[in-house]
Amino acid sequence: MTAIVFSLVLIAVIAFGLWYFERYFARKPSRTAGLVMPVAFFIISVVAIIQSAPSVFSQMAETGGIGGAILTLVLSFVIINLPTLLVYVVYYRTRRKMGEDRPWPLRPRTDDTVKSKNRKS
Repeated sequence: MTAIVFSLVLIAVIAFGLWYFERYFARKPSRTAGLVMPVAFFIISVVAIIQSAPSVFSQMAETGGIGGAILTLVLSFVIINLPTLLVYVVYYRTRRKMGEDRPWPLRPRTDDTVKSKNRKS
């Protein structure tokens, strides 16, 4: 019982830390600072799927053939990317509160995307 409570408290502390640091980085004038964590989580998930693919394909008989193996990898990719999605949502909401219309990272930056009160002179 103590181990479960400790694990839940540890997960809550890590989640709060990720939320805090993502908000801190998303408030920076540069868009790229806030995208470091979502990109890092995405790269980690891709590496995890690539590493698990050989073992999934070697056990195709148990997973239901090639279709079952591919379905296993796709579902694993979706589940592993949940932290990526959550961190990106924090980035998106923070940038929206700063005054950006659509804080999409690939959109070219213009002078009117960030309100002047958030910019340092």
